[in-house]
Amino acid sequence: MLSEHTIAIVKSTVPLLAENGQAISQDFYKRLFANNPDLQHIFNMANQRSGSGGQSSALADAVFAYAKNIDQIDVLVPAVKRIASKHASIGIEPKHYPIVGENLIAAIQDVLQLPDNHEALIAWEEAYGALAQIFTDTEESMYSEKATQPGGWRGFRPFTIQRIVAETPDVKSFYFKPTDGGAICSYSGGQYLGIKLAGTGDSYDEIRQYSLSSWGAEDYYRISVKAQTQGAASQQLHQCVVGDTVELSAPNGQFLLNKNAPKHVFISGGVGITPLYSMLKEALASGIQAENVQFVECCRSAEHQIFHEELTELEKTTGLNLKRAFEFGEGADWVGYLSADILNTWLTDKTAHVYFCGPLPFMAALKGILNSIGFADDQLHYEVFGPTTELPTTH
Repeated sequence: MLSEHTIAIVKSTVPLLAENGQAISQDFYKRLFANNPDLQHIFNMANQRSGSGGQSSALADAVFAYAKNIDQIDVLVPAVKRIASKHASIGIEPKHYPIVGENLIAAIQDVLQLPDNHEALIAWEEAYGALAQIFTDTEESMYSEKATQPGGWRGFRPFTIQRIVAETPDVKSFYFKPTDGGAICSYSGGQYLGIKLAGTGDSYDEIRQYSLSSWGAEDYYRISVKAQTQGAASQQLHQCVVGDTVELSAPNGQFLLNKNAPKHVFISGGVGITPLYSMLKEALASGIQAENVQFVECCRSAEHQIFHEELTELEKTTGLNLKRAFEFGEGADWVGYLSADILNTWLTDKTAHVYFCGPLPFMAALKGILNSIGFADDQLHYEVFGPTTELPTTH
């Protein structure tokens, strides 16, 4: 339990963090990797190399949010669970937290030019320790839950690629089975796997999260991955062949179906269909009637439809309300970007919960449209992959 004095001091630093958070984060990462180069096997270094500031902005936002809400930690529970899920998928351990804390406090001291033993540094050391314990406890609970499930495991486990399917010109589905021939643990629609691709030569390992793109009682895991032009991991994965081995962490993630919702709408953009398709499969298999489910698939054109045959089959066998929107070409229910008018026409029941995933600009625009036609924020659920969980503001 933090003292009132510590809480007061940390909250007093909020204006300074708001002003200098980005600089602190950049200083922190520079120190962290200079002092602990092996951590580059764990962190997504593409986010560091991108130069977009995404990773440092995400850390700055997280530190700012913690300082702002340090006297009401319950507000941070959803964010803690999201971050802890990502940590569990890449193998963060208790031993990593003191390392991160030491470099974060040093970065705060350096950027704010504080003398040794300044009361703000002492308060932040105590506050960071409390936050680290929250994450450690949350992550241990996640690790233990997965390890004790039938077919579960802790950390990374070798899996062999059993099958590769080209879904579109730039998206492939990969089917994995445990190399040891053992069972695999169950998961919820919308969750993801952590995949570790071994580095070669002087390069570091690449760890990424990819949504599970199927759901059911299969004895395999499936992910469907787009080959990104600058994606080190996706490019390496697309070069894999049947029989290759990768390491996977157990399924995790907080993007889940709200089974208490009266109706469910899924809106996908491009490869963002992957978690939504597994959620759709779970919804239909769990007894939710097809008449209470809608699926809107958005992609560039007919040849870029992912899971086209699978969705068409569900449409035929269950009566699923399926709509397709293409940027160009024939075969869609709508051509062009989604608008408020077309969504208002399709989504007639404004009590539904809406789940969406896709590129950040797509999701940001979509959230604004959904709000404008009558959907409240607590009805909207989305997954952002990358260093931040926030959608950019649209105008």
